[in-house]
Amino acid sequence: MTPEQVALVERSLAAARPRLRELAADFYARLFDAHSDLRALFSSDPVAQQEKLAAELDAIVSAIPSHADFLVRARDLGVRHARLGTTAPHYRMVGDALLEALASASGPGWTDELAQAWAAAYALVAEVMMAGAADAAEDAQPAGGPDGAAPPAPRNA
Repeated sequence: MTPEQVALVERSLAAARPRLRELAADFYARLFDAHSDLRALFSSDPVAQQEKLAAELDAIVSAIPSHADFLVRARDLGVRHARLGTTAPHYRMVGDALLEALASASGPGWTDELAQAWAAAYALVAEVMMAGAADAAEDAQPAGGPDGAAPPAPRNA
């Protein structure tokens, strides 16, 4: 992301902040309309889920300028989501629904430049989250590999 894109995302989120819960509700409606099978990955309490998304969106966007803080937060978020069953293909589905909800919330303020900035922000977040999930999965592997078997002993030649 460029510094200009970061600033655009921050400004648009600041403008949307009073309506973040509504934006989150719109996001989930779009996501579940397009991918009803994803409902099983989410809390059965939609209001709590909307509040979590609104808070996390605000926190993650606020962390982007502080790269080290952002990396820790996004990686941890990726680990938590992986534990809940999120897989790599889900990120595109979520990204599409999020960008649509952001566009709707922004109304005529949703320009090509803002769309590109949010797409870059989401790509950055998703990439770091997936890396965090992959690292956690790798760390969780038994010493012998995915099936727990010990590696083969070296043969004497």
